[in-house]
Amino acid sequence: MTEEKHSGSEPADLSRFTLSSRAEIVQHLRTIIDQRQNVTVFSNKGKSFIITRLLDIDPERGVMVLDWGAKEHENRMLLQSERNVFVSAPSGVKTQFATGEAREISFEGAPAFEAPLPAQVIRLQRRDFFRIHTPVAQPVLCRLPDHPDGEKLIPLFDISLGGMALTLTPAQAGWLNEGMVLRQAVIELKPFGVLQVGVEVRHVMKLQLKNGMETLRVGCLFQGMNTPRETLVQRYIAQLERERRALVR
Repeated sequence: MTEEKHSGSEPADLSRFTLSSRAEIVQHLRTIIDQRQNVTVFSNKGKSFIITRLLDIDPERGVMVLDWGAKEHENRMLLQSERNVFVSAPSGVKTQFATGEAREISFEGAPAFEAPLPAQVIRLQRRDFFRIHTPVAQPVLCRLPDHPDGEKLIPLFDISLGGMALTLTPAQAGWLNEGMVLRQAVIELKPFGVLQVGVEVRHVMKLQLKNGMETLRVGCLFQGMNTPRETLVQRYIAQLERERRALVR
């Protein structure tokens, strides 16, 4: 696979994004509850995941309650997992934390999970959203039906809850320029559905591939995102991450 030349960089220092105070952690998790934000829970070293919601927090007991997932098999996998990673995005702030084992309980007459409160919570702003590369063998295409020069079809390089990066050839320079706003981008995120969202072009960067060829990387910010659209992207990202981890193993 062709890769880009880039300069090395040190791992990001996450200390300034980390909440360690129990009071701050509880307050931030309550924001997730109040906003009814979806939470993706990766379990069994990434082999499985569920999309759920936080229902309640009990700071005195040091536990939180999560809704029972839609798929029974994934629920059982979570109950068997020793360490679980939670990802959510209240108010556009990507939140990630890890906890120990979850157990099955009854909450307001329905099955639910109870898990320990995290010791730390990492919060990243929208621009720092976790991005994942889309498949190279089966490219994901973004259709721009309302482009001023007529409909365009452009492959994705990566995607996050906040936006995406597109790849243009030098011959396609000028298709997308910084500051351009398009009311509709249509992206099929198989097998979960089609994302229809507005986009704003934030930057265009020229890159050189290892084979000497040049390409343009176009960073776009999603506009008009709502809970169903975020859920769609979240499910797609979770599936790609699970597939990536399976290949690594």
